[in-house]
Amino acid sequence: MRTNLGILSLVLIIIALGFSQDQQISAALSSLVEAERAFAHACLEKGVRASFTEFFADDGIAFQPQPVKYKETVREQPASLQPDAVTIAWEPIFSDVSAAGDMGYNTGPVTMTNKIFKKRPPQYGFFFSVWKKQVDGQWKVALDLGTDTNEPYTGSRELKTARPIRKKTSAAKVNVEAARAQLLNAERDFLKSAQTIGIVKAFAKHANVDARLHREGVPPLFGQEAVTQFLAKKAFIQTWEPAFADVAQSGDMGYTYGSYEMKEVNSSNGVTEKGYYARVWKSDDNHQWQMVMEVTDALPPEKKP
Repeated sequence: MRTNLGILSLVLIIIALGFSQDQQISAALSSLVEAERAFAHACLEKGVRASFTEFFADDGIAFQPQPVKYKETVREQPASLQPDAVTIAWEPIFSDVSAAGDMGYNTGPVTMTNKIFKKRPPQYGFFFSVWKKQVDGQWKVALDLGTDTNEPYTGSRELKTARPIRKKTSAAKVNVEAARAQLLNAERDFLKSAQTIGIVKAFAKHANVDARLHREGVPPLFGQEAVTQFLAKKAFIQTWEPAFADVAQSGDMGYTYGSYEMKEVNSSNGVTEKGYYARVWKSDDNHQWQMVMEVTDALPPEKKP
């Protein structure tokens, strides 16, 4: 009887620990979403410059169109005489957070309106932001990159999150520098695959089945099948160069950004598109990185002399 009670107590303790960890992860995701919503509210109340300065990390990256540290750049620019001339409204509808609760990302629809040029129609798009917890425990934006869409978003506004990649999650800290090096190797392996078997097969090989793709002028694509069908519509060669990588303390989530070039197959015009990209990666039970999110921002076409 004592033995059975001991086993029962042990089982209850294990269940309680697992439940506590699930609660903690859920709380971290909730706090991440609320940080995004607070940012969006502040943007409408205080304006773009003031809210972005408040919610960006000191080393937070924005794309203008090249990647820059937002706070450093904005300090060098004169403040607008009409800080509310442009309003940006957004809300997260898809979010995910690391097991350690120190890194996560949000995405959702955006509407930008220009009050000065009232006849100009609103611009629509999707935002993508990576957040990191700071030393003081506050969430701050580490990277922000959006894409334009031709039409406003009319889908569900219900908040959703990613399906877990690992069967067992752990918030235990890892060697972040080693994990960051492994993530950069995953980027290089992805590029090698793109160069040898093509971008469509490379994406199918290195991306998660639920991967998301954001491209200029089209609604976000969800799921490996939809993404590969989109990529297969036009034959092109893509190369890229990662400029930065960072990983959560739990080693299960990381992000990268860098520059890319695309060239249509059999094109005589050389490089047909240049720009910058950002990706989110998550590691599986075998500690292999899978790409779960990719956003690209194309530069304006170069003018011929």
